[in-house]
This record gives sequence, structure tokens and C-alpha cells, in this order.
Amino acid sequence: MAEHLNQILNLRMTRRGVVSGGVSLAASTALGCSPSTMAPDLGSSIETSTPPTSGFEEVRQGYDGGVHWPQDTHVCDLVVSWGDPILPGAPSWEEGRTTATAQAQQFGDANDFLAFLPLPKGSKNSGHGLLVANHEFTSPRTMFVGHQGPLGADQIRTEMVGHGMSVVEVKRTDVGWGVVSDSVYNRRITLHTPFDLTGPAAGSDRLRTAGDIEGKRVLGTMANCAGGVTPWGTVLSGEENVQVYWSGDPKSGTTEQQQRSFGAMGIGESVLYKFADVDSRFDLKENPNEPNRFGWVVEVDPYDPTSTPKKHTALGRFFHEGAEVLVDPVTQRVVVYMGDDTADECLYRFVSAGKFDPDEAESNGRLLEEGTLAVAEFSPDGMRWNPLKPADGGEAAALSDVLIDTRLAALDAGGTPMDRPERIAIHPQSGDVYVMLTKNPAREQAMPANARPHNLWGQILVLHTGVDGHLGSEMKWSILLEGGPASDASVAPAPANTTEDGQISCPDNCTFDKEGRLWVTTDGNPGTRRKMGLDPQADGLYVVQTEGPHKGHSRMFFRACVGAELTGPCFTPDNSTLFLSVQHPGRGREGDPPTCWPAGLDDGVPPRSSVVALRNKHSGPVI
Repeated sequence: MAEHLNQILNLRMTRRGVVSGGVSLAASTALGCSPSTMAPDLGSSIETSTPPTSGFEEVRQGYDGGVHWPQDTHVCDLVVSWGDPILPGAPSWEEGRTTATAQAQQFGDANDFLAFLPLPKGSKNSGHGLLVANHEFTSPRTMFVGHQGPLGADQIRTEMVGHGMSVVEVKRTDVGWGVVSDSVYNRRITLHTPFDLTGPAAGSDRLRTAGDIEGKRVLGTMANCAGGVTPWGTVLSGEENVQVYWSGDPKSGTTEQQQRSFGAMGIGESVLYKFADVDSRFDLKENPNEPNRFGWVVEVDPYDPTSTPKKHTALGRFFHEGAEVLVDPVTQRVVVYMGDDTADECLYRFVSAGKFDPDEAESNGRLLEEGTLAVAEFSPDGMRWNPLKPADGGEAAALSDVLIDTRLAALDAGGTPMDRPERIAIHPQSGDVYVMLTKNPAREQAMPANARPHNLWGQILVLHTGVDGHLGSEMKWSILLEGGPASDASVAPAPANTTEDGQISCPDNCTFDKEGRLWVTTDGNPGTRRKMGLDPQADGLYVVQTEGPHKGHSRMFFRACVGAELTGPCFTPDNSTLFLSVQHPGRGREGDPPTCWPAGLDDGVPPRSSVVALRNKHSGPVI
């Protein structure tokens, strides 16, 4: 067991696997969550004005190879990294010499969404639980050291199992958070894991393939971005950018309907992965229906490692950034809010047909299989939810088409094209719905809720539920905060006392703490600043005030290393730990500062996506 990361100064450690039967901190060469790993001035923090909240000194902007947080007041544990062994007998990570067999037993690549579920199930234990992580994509540059040119078959198979999800048991000890190495809960879900299709589209002719003649079971999940946690203790994960995995001409050998469907999702227009070289499922000519089986919200039960995950067709098919779940307090129906993370796509709401009953575990597990899917239409003085229905009013085959081609149905129903709707969070006190709209540089005209043309900076949208709660067909909306300089805002600039360090750009993921503070991660700040002719600044995690005299004020709490975005913020039930994904470190451009995070530069290993845990040195809530 390693010493606590913040007790290791000027000490270099090499990971040689996790400790069997115990808890291991993810100690790597020159640990990135240790002050000793930082380049000159990386750990410095300043306050340029009196903050509206207490608890930490604001982190400064910058762009370098380390990660940064308020070290005087907070601790950062490195919990788990890509390639760490999580299954019994799994080999240790070998510095970029990854194989498919090894990767199937190790923590996957590009961790995005995180969910913490306490152990035992049903408790509010904040020191022991299950951590569920999405693995959105893979990067050959870091996965295979020295990679140049086309990938071989074995490397492609390794990429395939680098996608998906991981479930790991984690525990906090007196030296910090670590993985329980031999836990019966630990699990990898990959592109080879069977999933059951549920809901109205399951069994549709358009979901049937030679390998699944009933159209009810799919192998695998991929492009998993954000997600959500259900009231019955399972985890939802959104399949997002599924369009880049299919080889072949999307117009060859398909029907006119399928071509429209491919066009709406961009299937086959750009091929980033050569999975078809080793698996005919990804060849459009041989399996033109296979793309219809991806782009859904999936559900995993982390408490049962033998369970078969599900793909819920009732929630629609598009680029799911996530799925924020709640129980409407009046009707007890389950509501799911979802964003389609593409410029000029829409915002959705699902309302279950059945009602949640805390004493009926089996029936609760079917609540996402039947209900009403609706798209948001905004006007200057409000918004309404327009149900997506077949043109003939409900014939089963037509309903399947609506759910498979949700984007087309949303436009027909009057859905408002948005500025990339990403993660959504529900305010713990007011119940209002907060939506991260990342940006939309190509927008030509302003419209309600998307007030800026050529929107480089994004905004935070609030849906006010009103007297009818989360089932209301109409709601009011407002903009909490527009990203970027106040001079570039149209309706909701940053408050005057926001420092330059605290200025948000391109809001992406988010969560609330128990006090109603909104924690927001950003994605795209370096690129946006470059487009404006400014020096790049790293993406960060910000604390945003949602109420009171400092409403809209933001402060940076954590800064990413070069090339990384921050994703998946989630708290333990008592708010004493904040888990955070540092995704794709080093994914920068030529001329950027170098990084091997979470290792040190002199260790000569590739950077690795990792999960960190942030805690207050004085115990209690994070802030």
C-alpha cells in the first residue's frame, strides 16, 4: 500500500500492479496528484478579489503538463488509471505495449462519466462503494507507444476492448482512496459484452442482423459519454459519437429510409476506427442494420456483475451525452432528461408510463421500457415538450422508426436546434433543470435559449419546472451564465467580480453538491481561445453559484493538464469526496507543452486517462 500522495515529496514510485486482497492507491511514476510532479509555478494559486464562497483559493489559469488544485486546503488522490489491472490475474500496465487480452482485464481508456454507488447497496456509505466509469474512445498514440501508420489486427482488437465501461470497488483508508483489487464486483464491459434490447423498438426488422435474427440482443457498447444513476441503484450510460466506427459506403445496398437514417447520424461519413477489418459487424455492406443498434442509453447493474446490461430503445437513438434521472415527487413517474451532443441538435425528456415503487425492485427495473419521449421547443417566453409520435398515431412499426430515427422525428415535431446540449443536472433544492450548452460556432442566427450567433463560448441554460413539476408540458427558461468574456455576452454575462481565472468557457459536464452549488467542467477552452487569437488555457472544473447575490459567479477549483478535458464530476453522499475524470491527457497539438501525466516527464511513459479523488484536508465536505 502506497503512502498518501501528498506525503510523497521528491519520491518516485513505479506501479507494479494492485495489492491483492487489499486497497491500493494508484501510485504511478512521479504521481500527478503530488505537488512534487509539477513544473515551476504549477501549484501556485491566487485570489484577485474577495470570493462569494469560502473554502479554497481559486486556481489560476495556465497550460502545462500538470494538474492543479488548491493544495493548501485539499488533497488529491490518484485512484485508477488506464491500464491498471482490475480483474483477478490481470497483468500490470506495460507502458504502451497493451494487448487485447490484457486490456480486457484492465481499466479502459479515456474515462469519462463517473458514478459512485455506496456499499452496501441502499446505504449512504461515503467511504466505500463502487465506481462506474465510461470509456469513450481509444487513442493509438498513447495505447501503442511508437505507433505510426495503420494498426494491425491485434491492435484493432485491443482498441475494441479499450472501449466500454469499468466497474471497480473503491475504498477510503487513512492514506486515501484506492481500488479493492480482488473485488467480486470489479468488471469490464466492452464491445463484446452481450446487451438486451428493451422497449418498443426491440425486435424491429431494422434491428435484426445475421448474428441476431430476433433483433433483441446486441454485442457491446461504445462511445460512452456521460450518464446517470437510477433511483433503483443502476447506472445509465449514453452512447454518443457512434458514427465514426463504420466502414463502407453508406449509400450502397441500403433502402432510402436507411440512407436518411445514416445521414441524420453521420454514419460512414468519417471513419476513425478500422473495426471492420477484424469484425464484419462494422462493415456497412455486410451488416447495414448494425449501426441502428448503437446510439442508445444503456443500463448496467454494478451490484450484480453477472447481470446482462440493457439498451433502452424507449429513450430514443441519438448522440446521448448523458441521462439525468429523477422521480417526479407528485406522480412518482420516472423522468429522464437527455441532450444530443451535436451542434443544432435537440434536448429531450422521457416520462415513464409506470410509477416508481421503492418496494418493487423488479417492476422498477422496467420503468425505462415504456413511456413518452418528447423534444424541447423554445420560444421567447417559455418552452414546451412536444411528444414524438408516429405519423399514424401509434402503429408499432412506425413507433420503432421514430425511436431509431429520433433526430428526424424531433425536427418533424418542432424541436429547437441547440448549441450542443451536453450534461444535465437537477438542483437539489429547487428541482430546476440545468443544461450545459457547450458551443456552436456555426450558428448563423440567434434564437431563444441560444442567444448568440457564432457561439464560441457556450452557456448554462435553466429550465424552471413550475407548478406542474417535471411532468409539465410547458416550462419557463433562463440563462444562468454565458461563457467567455463578459463583453461577448448577450443576456447573462459573468458577474463583475468574476476573475479571469474563474471565467468559464465551453461548459460540458456538471453536478450539484448538497448546498446547491453547481460544479461545471469545460471542454474546448484551449481551441476556442486559439480561434480568438489568444493563448490557450487548459480546461477546468469550476464552482458556480446558482442563487443569491453572487448568482452566476464562477471560480476555478481544478485545472487539467495539457490536452485533457475534465469530466464525470460526482460526489459521495456526504459530499466529503469529489471524484473527477482527467480524460485524454496529452491530446494536444504540435508545439504544446509535453506531459506524461500522471507520471513525470523524465519517466518517458505515455500519459494516461485517470480518475482522481479530491478531499478537504480538514475532513467534512469538499467545500
